[in-house]
Amino acid sequence: MFVDRNVEAVRCGVSIVYGIVFWLLGIGVSAEAFPGVVVNESIQPGVFLIADPSLTDPNFQQTVVLLWGHGGHGTHGVIINRPIDTPLSQALPNVSALQSVNLTLHFGGPVALEQPILLFRYSDELPEGKPVFADVYVSTNVDVVQWLHDSRALEGRLQVYSGHAGWGPGQLASEMAQGAWHVVRGDAHSIFNSDPSDLWSKLFAASQAIQVHHQSSDFSSPPVYLWTSL
Repeated sequence: MFVDRNVEAVRCGVSIVYGIVFWLLGIGVSAEAFPGVVVNESIQPGVFLIADPSLTDPNFQQTVVLLWGHGGHGTHGVIINRPIDTPLSQALPNVSALQSVNLTLHFGGPVALEQPILLFRYSDELPEGKPVFADVYVSTNVDVVQWLHDSRALEGRLQVYSGHAGWGPGQLASEMAQGAWHVVRGDAHSIFNSDPSDLWSKLFAASQAIQVHHQSSDFSSPPVYLWTSL
């Protein structure tokens, strides 16, 4: 993964959203009004990595990554804002519950593209689901789809990804030390109900506006929103 510092044109592309968010903060709208944007988050399952405009690796440029695993063996997550023009009914033709739903496959990352990764919402624990945060789970077992379908509609509760993102021990820390990623708390709305075409620009602009807002409101303290290393 590589970083190119000549990215002012990209930063200008989100300046309008940035200005709107900063104006809202200036008139008293709190940070909680922006889904996903919570300051001082550490690297752990359930956070979003927001790619900085300087990150020009085509696999991760302008991406939002949900982390679902982090430990001594490395870090794992899925890109949530890269839909693929492939219906799930075609991607997983043997899963009968998907044949009548309007859901598309997503590119989850460059690792193990043949392995589907499922994110889903469920009120109770499932034996094949690993908790990520709140009622959001991750699984590689496509049988989860049928369990969800038997209980309620799938729309707004399921996303399926081809591949995932992975970092070896210390790799993500190195990238974050270069300022390649911003860390904010994940939220279910951004995963299951948002428009992926502008999700990155909204979350990046909001995180930057909140950083400036906290800096300008208390000059005696360091910025509340920080790039966080491992």
